Amino acid sequence: MNNIKSIPAALEFAADSVGVCIPRLAYLDAYLQRMIDDKKHVFTGWRVLRKGSLIFSGEYGTQNPGGDPLRSDAIYPLQSATKPVLATCAAILQEDGYFDFYEQLQKYRPEFIGAGKNEVLMWQLLCHTSGIDDEAQDKYELKIIGEVPRDAPDGQRSEAFKTAREKLGLAPVENPLSDAATEEVYGLIALRAPLASKPGTKFSYSSYCYELIKSIIEEITGETLEQFAKRKIFDPLGMSDTHWFLPAEKRERFVIRDESCKGGGWINSEYSMTSASAAGGLKSTLDDMAKFGQMWLNEGTYNGARILSPATVRMMTRDHNSRVPDSDWFGRVFGASWGLGWDLKCDKTDDHGFLRSARSYNHGGYGGACILVDPDYDLVISCYFCEQAETSQNDDLGPAINTLYSSFN
Repeated sequence: MNNIKSIPAALEFAADSVGVCIPRLAYLDAYLQRMIDDKKHVFTGWRVLRKGSLIFSGEYGTQNPGGDPLRSDAIYPLQSATKPVLATCAAILQEDGYFDFYEQLQKYRPEFIGAGKNEVLMWQLLCHTSGIDDEAQDKYELKIIGEVPRDAPDGQRSEAFKTAREKLGLAPVENPLSDAATEEVYGLIALRAPLASKPGTKFSYSSYCYELIKSIIEEITGETLEQFAKRKIFDPLGMSDTHWFLPAEKRERFVIRDESCKGGGWINSEYSMTSASAAGGLKSTLDDMAKFGQMWLNEGTYNGARILSPATVRMMTRDHNSRVPDSDWFGRVFGASWGLGWDLKCDKTDDHGFLRSARSYNHGGYGGACILVDPDYDLVISCYFCEQAETSQNDDLGPAINTLYSSFN
């Protein structure tokens, strides 16, 4: 077995059937340990399934700064790797006849008015070509509310929100700072903000679009997103450690990073532990996310539970942006190929591994999360790198994935 700590013992007898060269996996094991020894990452955890079998599983580094070794049941902040889960919830509602990706957004949000907004379709929100741009949203919010520091006196904040309500044509309220009143202001600001581009013509990564779909899902179902996802996805798949609101009894398993690391203090914060963000609030284990990935690889079914139909999986993992030009994305120019909730490889050259197939799809998350599904290799990767520097682009993920792919026969 070459004494590689991260290879399941059973693999020694099944290597040929799953097409794995065990000695090559030693290079991945050594690479990941080197990232920790060289202090490029504080911790990294991996689960790799091929043909439904676990072929690599490992924890490297520490659970918290200077603390115990990384736990095998550690719970990680997924950040944007939450987005495929939100997309799955929307797809379930489409299959059940309550939602339609090809409807206009205005059907669900009549307040979404302005130039070009009648052209925005629901599927464009999921592949980032709706014309809605997070930066443009922030600028419009600043225009309506003004610069009001979070620690500003209540009197100053109240006056700002009172003025914002007047600008938006909302009725005066007794307490402009109540939760309901401020949510009303922020919600209408988001719907009134002008589009940054003509729908379907430009890729612009938008977390707000996912929050908008969340609000529609909750309105349709009468449940919170967490309640709906638990009932329709997490419980059927056995994803017992996946939460938006992380229970108190599980918090000792949540990975803690030094404040000097990417995300620093706020990822460790109470806000992060309880965030219900559809774009980045989910917390989960590597095992749970591997189950989620395997369900997608199996075209909607896992361990006897059918979550989606094969038709939906195929529709959501084809390139919906084939006519959209490459774009500058977080400082790098990448292809715009994208499915509904998934980043598609196609002919894109990016930081998720040069050797993966053109049919593979993935989603990363700020701070180090990654889930990758590759139908051509019958492969699911669920992994996490704790990125050290705020400016890091997780440059070690691609080489690690390439090393893994080199072990396949």
